[in-house]
Amino acid sequence: MKEFFSENCTICASLDSVNLDKLPDLEKNAWHNAHISFIDNDYEKVSYYLLKDENTNNKLKSILQGHLFLRLKIYDKAEFFFRKKILKNDEKYRLIVMKSLGEFYEGRNYDSAVFYYSEILKYKSLPYKLESELNESLAFLNSSKREFKKAEVLYLDLLKAYKKHNDSLSLARVYSNLGNLYFEQYQDKKAKKYFDSAYVVVKPLRNFQLKSFITHNLYIVSEALKEHKEAVGYLKEYNVFQDSIQKENTVWQIAQQKEAFNIEKKQIEVDKKTAQRNIFIIITVAILLLLVVIYFFYKKLRQKHQQIGVLNEELKEVNALKNQIFSIVAHDLRSPVALLKQKFQVYEPKENKETITINKNVVSVIDSLSFLLDNLLNWSLSQSNLLFVQKDWFPLLPVVKQIEHQYQSLLQEKKIEFSSKNLSSILIFGDMELFKIVLRNCLDNAIKFTPVGGNIKIYGVVESDFFKLRIQDSGVGISETVLKTLFELDAQKAQKDTEGRKSSGLGLHLVKSMIELNDGMITIENNPQGGTIVNISILHKIIA
Repeated sequence: MKEFFSENCTICASLDSVNLDKLPDLEKNAWHNAHISFIDNDYEKVSYYLLKDENTNNKLKSILQGHLFLRLKIYDKAEFFFRKKILKNDEKYRLIVMKSLGEFYEGRNYDSAVFYYSEILKYKSLPYKLESELNESLAFLNSSKREFKKAEVLYLDLLKAYKKHNDSLSLARVYSNLGNLYFEQYQDKKAKKYFDSAYVVVKPLRNFQLKSFITHNLYIVSEALKEHKEAVGYLKEYNVFQDSIQKENTVWQIAQQKEAFNIEKKQIEVDKKTAQRNIFIIITVAILLLLVVIYFFYKKLRQKHQQIGVLNEELKEVNALKNQIFSIVAHDLRSPVALLKQKFQVYEPKENKETITINKNVVSVIDSLSFLLDNLLNWSLSQSNLLFVQKDWFPLLPVVKQIEHQYQSLLQEKKIEFSSKNLSSILIFGDMELFKIVLRNCLDNAIKFTPVGGNIKIYGVVESDFFKLRIQDSGVGISETVLKTLFELDAQKAQKDTEGRKSSGLGLHLVKSMIELNDGMITIENNPQGGTIVNISILHKIIA
């Protein structure tokens, strides 16, 4: 990746070098300093410079962030950045993203790694080195999954390519890999033939590591073929190369211990092969019998799976009908409830305290019902994938002020002190209307569970690429048992507010859906000083 980042750096291009030091800590140098820090393994500085960089496009920054998290072994975040739509939908960066995803899945998900490498190979006019590297990776993956035929075809094609380009080092490596491939299939004579070819090609080269690996393999296969005299000779050569490696670089002492372990392991494998060949016929018969039994159970299992598939389809239809009914009921009830609310607001009662109190209670009930219907409609639309999401940058402070204004009467009624800070210079990326629904639900919950005379604070902190909006109240808090399953629809865990009313939990479930549609995250925690803190993390920009 060193060359890729340098090629996309105007500073590196102007100085015609990729071996550069970091430049003064200025915004115009941020991208250059970020990728140079990555090359120098200074990962803390990488994050610092990426946050400071306002000039480089987000696609390049996402690729660097993905590789940074890959180096740090934070695989979920690495995958998040590699899978960004802005990268996968851009032809210019598609190759580099697919290669990164292929490397990410190597050793974790065979099918995914093979898929991404194969997709790259569909491109015409790939550079020779890249095409060869991908084919070697595919051959290795097929060999690891014991799909030997596929691996053999790829290795033989690579032999032709490396011969054509006089690439001796790669040629020796592929000869050796073919030897290992046949050795794994107990074709020892064929394996030795390719190890011998690797030995001839690597002999004039100064790559002691590869020489050591090849002579070691020749020693093992010679022992398996009972060619003990040759095996001893290869073992001596192997030891000479090991000494050369140690003299060349003392760091390889740890690697030598690993090789010694591998020698012992392969020796055990040779002993096992001798025993396995003696009982091969017995194992074959046992496997055939086992296959018959497996086939019988497979047929039974397949029938069960077919039945489950039919039931799943029926369940999907029922769920779709349920969501449709929720949507229709919520939509059709909104109009009469809104009209009823309007009538009570327009109506001026006579100077009768009892009548005024009753009307206020009725209006409060209508407000709650209207709020619940809005939540129910939005939730049913989100469950049916019918919710339209239109993302854009919008200022956070006016949205908070608008929601505060809507709840001003409730705040005054309960004498709750409300404050907001650190929001004036923040732009949020997402659907503004959905974000309003999130804030309404969060503030509604905070007011419900905060006693008379309490306080509610809304403020924010910047964390990496995300802005964390915090809604803190001095209410009754949440028990640890309920907190663990807070975002699950479960009536058994419903909590009572300050007036003794139970909450359905639908609002929180809706909030989580809305935040995820805006590429954000939400967590809820108890405040050590009392009450609850809601944390909403979402993409942001800071404006002057």
